[in-house]
Order: sequence, then structure tokens, then C-alpha cells
Amino acid sequence: MDGFELYDLGSKLMRLGEDAIPDPNGLRQLSQGVQHVMLDIFGHAGTSTTDIAERTGFPESYVETSVAALRDRGALTTETDPDSPGRTIVKPVAQHNAAARAAARVDERLGAAAAIDEPGRLKEVVGILEMLARRMPKAFSPEHFDAQYAGTPPWETGGPQPALRSLAEAGAFRGRVLEAGCGTGEHALMTAALGLPTVGIDPASAAIETARRKARERGLDVRFLVADALDLGALGEQFDTVLDCGLFHVFTDAERVRYVDSLATVMPPGARLFLVCFSDRQPPGNGPRRVSQDELRACFATGWRIDAIEPAKLDNNNNPDGAHAWRARITRV
Repeated sequence: MDGFELYDLGSKLMRLGEDAIPDPNGLRQLSQGVQHVMLDIFGHAGTSTTDIAERTGFPESYVETSVAALRDRGALTTETDPDSPGRTIVKPVAQHNAAARAAARVDERLGAAAAIDEPGRLKEVVGILEMLARRMPKAFSPEHFDAQYAGTPPWETGGPQPALRSLAEAGAFRGRVLEAGCGTGEHALMTAALGLPTVGIDPASAAIETARRKARERGLDVRFLVADALDLGALGEQFDTVLDCGLFHVFTDAERVRYVDSLATVMPPGARLFLVCFSDRQPPGNGPRRVSQDELRACFATGWRIDAIEPAKLDNNNNPDGAHAWRARITRV
């Protein structure tokens, strides 16, 4: 299968899925995060908000807000668990609970599209697709990240990552600094404390509000903006140093290409990128997509020079010993 065939297959599967997802009362108009909660509820009738939070990765407060929005639209009902008064049970309204029927329709239409009429073979194909879906990286929207900041995201450890702090202490950063995907701003605040003019951007408005508060409390002059790392040209500025700690690894393959092109619009020749991402040395499991050195080199093959890719660790709240990472130093040429 070549790239065009894979793209065509992906497009067909997307259409099958969209046709199968029920949309009563305009539920698709809700944010992607709320839709994600809705689909989880459709697949787990009689679940609790705590269980939904565990399955989706959203903070329970965000799940509760989403459940309230869905209840207001008549898509579900809630009740207190008689065996556990502090536990809220969520049930889809019958006319909306089309998950099982939708799954059956998807299987039937997939079989027709692939010309598979043998039930055993169709079950095998569906099983393979389900396995691939679980292994594929998740699409992360601004709503997803905003929801994470309703609590404490795994990557917010209360200080700069050692992999970047050591570079700062060694004097590696210079000139005007941009932190792409700054979260609550610890690395941008670190470079500002060194006297470097600094801008931090993130798609999550909740994170930017916290970063601005930190800057005020610490008396540091940092510009924090809600902005898209895939459209850095919209900033209309140039930077000598760009920091990326934990952003690159959330992107799909297509988004990686856009991201590298976006970086090129704000980094003149000689500007340097310091990038820290999850490594393929990290065992499979929770967390973002793992990245290989070859993938990094391929993404920055044209118009860039890879100065170094070194093993590092990413501190996070889910891994007491940190996660395996790569720290790349890359120069715009």
C-alpha cells in the first residue's frame, strides 16, 4: 500500500465513522472535548463521571461540565448511585444510545466496501483496525489542552525541565526567544530571568492565563499569547532561539511538516531550535507518541542542520523516574 492508497482508505473510514455517529439535537456542534465524552458515554451506558475521566484522560471537573451540557440537550440522564451517594451515574437517553447499532452499521458497510462477505474474515479485519486505532496517536485539540488545565496536566511539574535548564545554565540560549507550546510558561520565565526578550505561545487559554499570572508574581517581562504553533508566521516576528519542550511529539505526520514550515517563518538563518520530545526508547503505554532519531532527522532534512540529538529525560507526574526523551539541537541554515 502506498501513501495515496492509505490516504484514500483513511478518507473512506472517516466517512463511514461520521455516518455512523448519531447527531440528534445538533450534538456535533459541541466542542470536540464534549463530543469525546459523549461517545465514551454511548459506549459505556450506566457509567460514572469518575470512570469517564479515567478512560478519556480529562479531569473529572471537565467531564462533569460536559455531562451537564449533554444532559441539557437531552442526550443523557444522571442519577446518584444508591450504593455510593457521592458517585454520579450517567445513562444515555434511549433514542440517543445508538452506539451498538452504529457499530453494527459500520461493520456491515466496511464489509461491503472491502467486498468481504465472510463473517470470520470481517471480524478479523475489524479487529486489526481497532488495534491500529488504539495504537495511533490521538489528535490533540485546543479544547483537549484547555480541559487538561482544569486540573494539573502530567507535564506541569512546577519548574523547567532539567534537559533545558542545563542548557540555560550553560549559556546556550541567546537573542530573542520563543517558547512554542509553553504551557504555564516555566521555560519562557526561565529565559526571561536571564534577561532575554521572550515570547511564549500555547493554544490553551487556561495555560496562558496562568503563565501571565506567574510573570506578574515574579516581576518578569514575558509576552504570553494564545497562538497556533502551526501558524507562527502570524506572529510577524523573528527569533534567535526557539524552545519546544513536549510539543513536537503531539503532532501527526502531516502536522509535523506544517510545524517545521511554520518554524521556518520565524527563524532566520543561524537561529537555533532546542527540542525535547518523547523517545522511542520509552516503552509503549500512556503518554504521547514516541519519536525516533530518524524521524527527527527526516523532518528537519531540508533547510536545517542537526547539531546533536542526545538522550534525555522528561519529568512528568505519571513517571516518578521521568520518561525517556530526545534533546535535539537544530540550526536554521
